[in-house]
Amino acid sequence: MKEKTKLLSCLIAAVIAGSALSVNVYAESDVRKKVRVVVENNTLSVSDGADWTGTLADEWVELHDDTTAKDAFLTVLNTNGFTQQGAEFDYITEINGLSAEDGGSMGGWMVSLDNWITDEAISSYTVSSGKLEGGDELRFSYSCNWGEDLGYRWSDADTSLSGVVLSEGTLTPDFAPDVTEYILTLPEETAEITIQPQTANKAYRAKVYLNQYTPAEKGSDIKLSEKISVTDGDVMMIGVANEAWMQSNYNNAQESIYTIHIDRKVNDADVKVQEAESLIEAIGEVTVQSGKAITAARNCYDALSAEQKKNVSNAEKLFAAEAALAALEKDRDTITPAKLREQYAKTANAEYVYGNEWDIINLCRFGLIDDTTKERYLQSVRKVLDEQGSEILSKTRSTVNSGVITALTACGADAEDFYGYHLLQPLSDDTYIHQQGINGAVYALIALDSHQYSVPIAEADAVQTTREGLVASILGAQEADGGWTIDTWTGVDDGSDADMTAMALQALAPYAKTNDEVKAAVDKALLFLSENQNEKGQFLSYGSFDCESSAQVLTALCALGIDIEQDEMFIKNGNTVYDGLMSFYDISEGGFSHYENGGYNAISTYQGYTAAAALYRMKNGPTSFFDMTDVSLTVYQNSEVSGEESTEISEINTEPSVTDTEESVVSIAEPTDNVKTGDKAHSAVLMVCAMMLLSAAGMLIGRKRMKR
Repeated sequence: MKEKTKLLSCLIAAVIAGSALSVNVYAESDVRKKVRVVVENNTLSVSDGADWTGTLADEWVELHDDTTAKDAFLTVLNTNGFTQQGAEFDYITEINGLSAEDGGSMGGWMVSLDNWITDEAISSYTVSSGKLEGGDELRFSYSCNWGEDLGYRWSDADTSLSGVVLSEGTLTPDFAPDVTEYILTLPEETAEITIQPQTANKAYRAKVYLNQYTPAEKGSDIKLSEKISVTDGDVMMIGVANEAWMQSNYNNAQESIYTIHIDRKVNDADVKVQEAESLIEAIGEVTVQSGKAITAARNCYDALSAEQKKNVSNAEKLFAAEAALAALEKDRDTITPAKLREQYAKTANAEYVYGNEWDIINLCRFGLIDDTTKERYLQSVRKVLDEQGSEILSKTRSTVNSGVITALTACGADAEDFYGYHLLQPLSDDTYIHQQGINGAVYALIALDSHQYSVPIAEADAVQTTREGLVASILGAQEADGGWTIDTWTGVDDGSDADMTAMALQALAPYAKTNDEVKAAVDKALLFLSENQNEKGQFLSYGSFDCESSAQVLTALCALGIDIEQDEMFIKNGNTVYDGLMSFYDISEGGFSHYENGGYNAISTYQGYTAAAALYRMKNGPTSFFDMTDVSLTVYQNSEVSGEESTEISEINTEPSVTDTEESVVSIAEPTDNVKTGDKAHSAVLMVCAMMLLSAAGMLIGRKRMKR
């Protein structure tokens, strides 16, 4: 791991050097009216399969009230005659001939905003929402390794700066990541400077402010290419990983704040009081996601002396915020799975199409789907199959087929004969399934067992898939501690995680009562999960307690028929697994956050509702969440075969609605298949289940989100 970290540091340095070299060349006086778009490939050489390397485009684009990041990207490509695929569906698969799969199974396009790898779809960054502002810099960069070669490390909670690039002056002391207070001495004639903070990990965003630290106030930060007018006594503040700027905080990372004083000595006590006041103001309107901001303000306030506390002018705001948060959390404790079902019925998007498999499955298993929504989804799948002319929906990710099979089955469509396509046929090739390692095996088995489908006969040159073989593959990947990890696939050993362990149990659940070897493995895994549950009922994965892990464990326990309200093995300090899941519920948004009080997250939300549906079915349904034998299957046929009037699918809008959230918005050519905060990775991802490491921007955003 140390050698890997050292290599990543070198790669980060190279990326930073290239970025800093070109920024000022393109800076303009009216930078606040434009956005910079860079398209680059610095990771895959032509000799290794790339159509091109280096910088394809580097231009400033005029902003308007309705501009989105996607608009800016397409403007630059279209102006220069470059091609692309997938941007219209927020999942970029190719730019000017360089395809996501050219760099292997971990290759793809990632989007960064001001040197931060984004965590939402590119269409989410709009001028109207305030997420895209004049002076912002968008980079569309190719990655061969889910972003690690770009300086993105999903499992690292390091929010420090690796450096600060200043156009003028000398820092005292010399910059060091663990030193947060500096003096910048400027030449007397200097009236303007530029400043470019460089984060140690691009998973976390950095912003610069002058004299007032106002992270909750949109547009108040200093842009990378913007010239700042400074005078003696000014103070520049650089924040890293503030919750106001990011949709996700993958590792519950703590915010870092660096302060640079312009050419003067300051009273440290005054600075600490100002910092506390700024953090209190940053709390803003209190929601259940305000916990971290309130905690940060409280910790800063508590660190002051009694005399300093008297000088905090807005201390009463902190006390009121703490009381408001406590009231919201009390309300959250009264929400049952039945109430969550009601909430899901209100918030689910009726425009779900191909790529929204897990949302469709949730609707079906909650018993909420209507005929219009079902037909829209089915026809969008049909259209994609007709366009591709093949049952293989992804060359490298069998989980795409597995997800669609499961969704079709939930809708009552026979996946063995869907308009002439046998969606299970690709799963007959065991080699194809195991391109995604344990993840592929898990979801192939879930798909096959969703309605007791027969395993198709493989082609002559393929390795025949069998249920017994998939079970054996999953059992063989179990770690000594009793759990499973996605890293069995990637070759990295970070230990077992609750997330992947729970997914393995979901696949093994149908065999636990009849197969002694499976039962022994399940018992060992349950002990591992119990040991990794905290007093809040939450579960640990990769060093942090997150929503997706709690959701997957709850889904697994329901599949195994374990009563979570009675089994003491999964009740800690009086809190059940459901209590742990609900600690991530945002009552103000009707969704779930990745980390506790972290703000609405699309992947966390659909997985949270999956778990709620699993528990609801355990209490009310005839079968479990993945056991769809309660559904009667219909063979959908082309009009030539059935003699019925053909559905006009060309009128079905297969582009996801712009209101869809990050990992639900994917290319028609490549649906989300993530369990996590989207494949670890995705995830879909990412944590893994894609990356749904799809940078919500369109690519996989981290191993932990790339599962489905």
